[in-house]
Amino acid sequence: MAKSKRISFLAELCKGYETVLDIGTDHGFVLKEAFDKQYIKHGIAADLREMPLRQAKGNLKNYPVTYRLSDGFLAIKEHFDLAIIAGMGAYLICDIMDHAPKREVTYLLQANEKTHILRDYLRHHGFIIIDEYLVFDRFYYIILKVKRGQMTLNEEDLYLGPILKIKQESKAYYMHKIAQIDKIMPQADELRKDELKKVRQFYESVKLW
Repeated sequence: MAKSKRISFLAELCKGYETVLDIGTDHGFVLKEAFDKQYIKHGIAADLREMPLRQAKGNLKNYPVTYRLSDGFLAIKEHFDLAIIAGMGAYLICDIMDHAPKREVTYLLQANEKTHILRDYLRHHGFIIIDEYLVFDRFYYIILKVKRGQMTLNEEDLYLGPILKIKQESKAYYMHKIAQIDKIMPQADELRKDELKKVRQFYESVKLW
């Protein structure tokens, strides 16, 4: 298994939980590392497709793992106290979270892009962000730690992150986002330029430098 900072970080965030559900488990690497570090006692590896689930079974042989061919939460009957949904698009994660259990569960959500869309979904669907983490592993990844609850976010919070914006490590990420905006701005139409300018001001406004 190639060493991945993102996978290692997700595994570390499993510490303190007993049974972890990994939706879209793919190769099962997050669960494997969490077991190897003795962070968890049980795992549930779930995937929509049979091939990744077979790969996970091979990598997690002899570990205490239950395997489920499942569209998100829909076929999950077992109890779990932490669910991981990582490495997907924001819209797909939102669709999966539509069927999240109503009981007390912690979620680790990592969208590959458009994290502001995910934050917007959470504030309108009865979830609260209790922490945000930033991992650089060739790309920047934002991991949201989420529970059921109510929160209020303004538009700036959607892009900066209500917790991430007060963490010093976010400075490099915001600078990266500003550079991205500056690169695509000349090719944007006027409507898009206005949107990009507004988002750029959000990133520039953070008092971390």
